[in-house]
Amino acid sequence: MATARGFSISFARSCRYACVALMASYISNAPAAARSTGAKPAAIVIPAGSLRTALDALARQTGISIGMAGTLPATQTRRIDASDVAQALKRLLSGTHLRAIRVDATTWRIEPEPRHAARSLAADTHATPPPATEGADIIVTASKRDERLSDLPVSITIVGTHALDRLAGKRGLVDLLATTDGAFSTNLGPGRDRVFLRGVADSAFNGTSQSLVSLYIDDARIGYSSPDPDLRMVDIDRIEILRGPQGTLYGTGALGGVIRIVTTVPDLDRVSATVAGEATGINNGAVGGAFDGTVNVPIVAGRLALRASIWTETMPGWIDDTGRGKPDVNRTARPGVRAALRWAIGNGWTATASGIGQWIDARDSQYATKGLSRTTAIAEPQDNDFVSGTLDIHGPVGSLDVQSTTTIVSHVFGSTYDASSMAAALGTIAPVAYVEDRSIELVTQEIRLSDPTARHPWIVGASVLDATTRLNGRFKSNGATVIARDDREAVFEAAVFAEGTQRLSPALDFKLGLRGFVTVNDIEQQGPNEQNATKLGVTPSATLSWHRDDAGLLWLRYASAIRPAGVTRAIATTEQRIPGDELQSLEFGWRIRGLDDRLSLSGAIFGSFWEHLRSDVVGSDGLFGTVDAGNATNYGVEFGGRFDAGRATIDFGTTIQRARLTAPAKGQVDVNDRRLPVVPDYSARLGLTRRFSLIDLPASGYVSARYIGQTRLSFDPALDRPAGDYATIGVGATLDDGRRHWSVDIDNLLDGRGNSFGFGNPFTLATTTQTVPIRPRAITLRLAIGL
Repeated sequence: MATARGFSISFARSCRYACVALMASYISNAPAAARSTGAKPAAIVIPAGSLRTALDALARQTGISIGMAGTLPATQTRRIDASDVAQALKRLLSGTHLRAIRVDATTWRIEPEPRHAARSLAADTHATPPPATEGADIIVTASKRDERLSDLPVSITIVGTHALDRLAGKRGLVDLLATTDGAFSTNLGPGRDRVFLRGVADSAFNGTSQSLVSLYIDDARIGYSSPDPDLRMVDIDRIEILRGPQGTLYGTGALGGVIRIVTTVPDLDRVSATVAGEATGINNGAVGGAFDGTVNVPIVAGRLALRASIWTETMPGWIDDTGRGKPDVNRTARPGVRAALRWAIGNGWTATASGIGQWIDARDSQYATKGLSRTTAIAEPQDNDFVSGTLDIHGPVGSLDVQSTTTIVSHVFGSTYDASSMAAALGTIAPVAYVEDRSIELVTQEIRLSDPTARHPWIVGASVLDATTRLNGRFKSNGATVIARDDREAVFEAAVFAEGTQRLSPALDFKLGLRGFVTVNDIEQQGPNEQNATKLGVTPSATLSWHRDDAGLLWLRYASAIRPAGVTRAIATTEQRIPGDELQSLEFGWRIRGLDDRLSLSGAIFGSFWEHLRSDVVGSDGLFGTVDAGNATNYGVEFGGRFDAGRATIDFGTTIQRARLTAPAKGQVDVNDRRLPVVPDYSARLGLTRRFSLIDLPASGYVSARYIGQTRLSFDPALDRPAGDYATIGVGATLDDGRRHWSVDIDNLLDGRGNSFGFGNPFTLATTTQTVPIRPRAITLRLAIGL
C-alpha cells in the first residue's frame, strides 16, 4: 500500500513539474504562433450532414462564435452555398423553429422562435417539433473563452432549457444535479446543502472549510466557504458542470470541479416577458406554490437593454415535531430577484451590470428521528441571505478578445439548534438554544485575453480574490448568552494563468495550462492565538485530444487544484494550523456520436490523488471543527449516453468509483472504514421521453429513475450513520399551447423513505438516531406564459 501510494504521488508530482517546464516553453513561443492566421474564404460552403456538424463547419470557416439558447434539433441539412453568415444561418435553420440573432460583429445566438410562430407551423404540418438533443450547445464558455463543445476535451455536462422546462416544483441547483452523472449533494435543506463532484468529498457538515466545487453565475465567482445558496433557476440559459480538478483556470477550491449557471443575455432589440405559477402538494405534508416572472426591455434599441426576473416560492414542509405538536415544520420561503443591464458600447464592446438577491427562510430543520417526525424543545430555524453584484466588460482589441469581470458577494446564513443537552455543562436549565451566524464577504477581479481567430488557440489572464469569513456562535438560555465561537478568517489570493493549444495534426491537439498563485491566510479563532500562512504554488494541466467532426472526441488529461491551509480545533481552546489540500487527477475521456447524431456516448475513466484531505467534524462540545483526515485516492468510471429514436429519447448514465483514505490521520478518523463521506460507490440513472401531438399541440411525457448506492455520514465512528441505498422514480408531462407551456411532475412516485446524505442536530447526533428522509411523493402543476 505504501509503495503504491508513494508511486502515485511521485508520478503526479512528476507530471506537475513536466507541465511547468512545457508551459514555460509554450508561452515563450505562443504569441507568434497565435497571430498566424490564414485568409478567410471568399464563399461559405457547408457540406450536407447533421445540423450540429453544419454549424460547427460554419464556425470553423468564418471564425464566428455561435451560442445556443436552448437545445439543438437532431435534423439533417443539405449542402449550403452562401455568400455571408446571415444567409448561411437562415438556410441552415429553415424549418427548425429556431432563429439566429446577431449579438455583435463575431457572435451569433441561436434561440427558439416565438411560441406563436412555432405553433402556427405545427398546426400547418400537424406534426411535433423535431427531437431535441440535450446538451447540444455549439459554443460553451467553460474554458473561459468561446469554444465548441465538440472541441472541449474535459468532462462536462450541459444542462439546457429542455431539462429546465421539466423542473416543475424542483428548480434548485441540487435538483438539476440529480439529472447528471458524478454529482452528489447533502440534503440538509434549502440553502444548507454541500455539493460534490467526481467523488471529491470531505464532509457532510457545514464547517468553515473552503468548498470543493467552485460555483459561478456567468463569469462571476459567487461561492467560497459556504453551502450552495440554492438559487432558484429562473430565466437560465444552461448549466455547465465540469467534473475533475479545474485549478488552472478557476483557482483554489475547484478540486472536485466547477458549476457555471449561465443566465439568459438581455436582448437589445426585442421586448418580451414571461410569467409562471406553480402549485405543489406533498403526501403526508403541506401545500405550497411559486410565482416567477421575467421581462426584457430594450431601453435604446440595439444599444441598451434591461432584463429582470423576480420570484417568490413557498416550499411545503413534511416533517412533524411531535414534542411541540407542530406539523410540517420545515416549511421554507424563497423570494428573490435578478437583473442585468447590457450596453452595446460600440466597435464590438459591451458592458453588463448585473445583480442578484435571494433570501431563504426555513422555519425549522428537516431531519427526523422516527419516520417523518422528531421531538425538540425549541424550533430550529435556518436562513440563507445571498446578494451579489457584477460588472462585466468585454470587447476586441485588434484580433484579440478582452474580458474583465468584477464581482462583490455578501452571503449571510444562520442556524439555530436545540442544545438542551448542554444545559448541565453550561450551568443553566433547559431549554438551551445554540445560535450560529456566519457571513462571507467576497470580492473578485479577473481580466483575461485570448485570440478567437488564432490557429493555435490560447488564453492568458490574472485574478485577485479577497474573502473574509466571520462566525459567531452563542448559547442562549433563561435570558443569558454564552459566547462559544467568535472566529474570523481572511484570505487573499493573487494569480496569473495561461493555457494554449498546439495542433499536432488535423485531428490531434495538445493543450497545456499553468496557474501560478500566492495565497495569504489570516485566521483568528476563539482563544489567545492567531494563525497565518502564506503559500506559493502552481496548478498545471495538460491534455492530449483526438477529434473528428463526424465521430467525436477522445482525450487524456492531467489536472490539479489546491485549497489553502486551515486551522484545526482538537478541543474548544486548542488551535493548530493544518496544511492545504492538494489534488491531482488523470483521466481518459470521450464524447462520441453515431447513427446520424441520434446516438451520443460520453464518459471518463479517472484516478485522483488527494493529499491532506481536510474534513469538517463535530466535536464533543457539539461545535464544528476541522481536521487533516490524511491522504486519499479515488478511482472510477463515468458512463452516460443518449439515443434519439424518432419521437422517443432514452437518456442513461452511471458512476462507479472507489473513494478511500489511503493514509488516515491517527486519532482523527475511523481506520477500519476508509470510505469518503457522502459519495457512493455506485449510482445510476435512466430516463425515457416520448414526444407526441395532443389536439394538434406538441406534448411530451417522461419517466426517470435514479439509484444512489450506500454511503456514510462521517469519518468519526461515533457519529457515522449509513445513508443512501435507495431509488426514486419520477414521471411527468408537458404541453405547449401557443404561448402557454403546461407541465406536471410527480416526484418520488412510489413514496419511498430513503435516508439521504445529511444529519440534523449536532448536539444530539451522538445520542439519537437522526435521518434526513427524501421528500415524500410530491405533485406539482406549472404553467408558464409568454407575453
